[in-house]
Amino acid sequence: MKALNIGVIGLGNIGQKHCDALRQIRQANVVAISDINPAVLEKTAAALNAAPYADLERLLQHPGLEAVLVALPDQLHRDAVILAAQAGKHILVEKPIATTEADARDMIQAAEQAGVKLMVGFTLRFVPHYIQARNAVAAGKLGDLVSVFARRLNVISQAERIGGRTGVLHFLGIHDFDMLRWVVGSEPVSIYTEASTSVPRVYPDENETFSIIRFANGVVGCAHIGWNLPNNYPAGRDFKLDIIGNKGAFNLDLTNQGVEIVTAEGAKFPSTSPGLIEEDRAFVNCVLDDTPVPVTGEDGVVALKMVLAALESIQTGQPVCLE
Repeated sequence: MKALNIGVIGLGNIGQKHCDALRQIRQANVVAISDINPAVLEKTAAALNAAPYADLERLLQHPGLEAVLVALPDQLHRDAVILAAQAGKHILVEKPIATTEADARDMIQAAEQAGVKLMVGFTLRFVPHYIQARNAVAAGKLGDLVSVFARRLNVISQAERIGGRTGVLHFLGIHDFDMLRWVVGSEPVSIYTEASTSVPRVYPDENETFSIIRFANGVVGCAHIGWNLPNNYPAGRDFKLDIIGNKGAFNLDLTNQGVEIVTAEGAKFPSTSPGLIEEDRAFVNCVLDDTPVPVTGEDGVVALKMVLAALESIQTGQPVCLE
């Protein structure tokens, strides 16, 4: 059985999760890893039996390396992706694709010129619950769509862990912006966003927002994004999706997934949605089978433009046109 030789670039929180996911995919073979933290690098290399590199360019020269997964901080995506493309490696890059549209376009151009695949990591597209939503809409089970509402709330320790490196829209909101476009099946044409200012912010970025999104087909969407839940919130999250059509409705609640664990530390609802594993598996399969990536660089650009428009709307107090 053919396996794909992959290098993981960036071993922070999400990079470690990707390493764990790739270990569960038979067709994936993590052969090299890179990070600037020597302790993390050596520990992870030992766990994966992978070659450790403190330098990205040396990792890209690893014998037999075919693809890379870029899990660096957002502002470092551009240079890493361009270097990987120029080295002839297929690329899965974490969301957001970049922090500016210009950087994202440079990344897409580099991949196209090198003839390598570039996929953006939007995990919700691989979570069975959201796939059910998209399939119900695509099959016409709900009739013509009228409205959609998405909620993605995390506990406040997430904001503390990020430490002001980015705001909640780049970190969480971009997931739902992409998912809503994917489920509705229409392009966003305008967005209006308000951010809560009632509680003094430790960091300057937005931390609780409501966005009204109008799509080209007339559907109106609302996305509630935040990370202010108390750290003892049972599920550690509050994720929802409600879709209204003229012939039906779809309601999704990922908070209580039917499994509860009670320990001395309290009650928790563990996640039962292995979206990250399926995302990584999809990338591995499209490289091995030489098929199109399921989430393109252009998908990444649209979601990024939605976030940037939402941030502009917060500043101006006006809707922002996306067309």
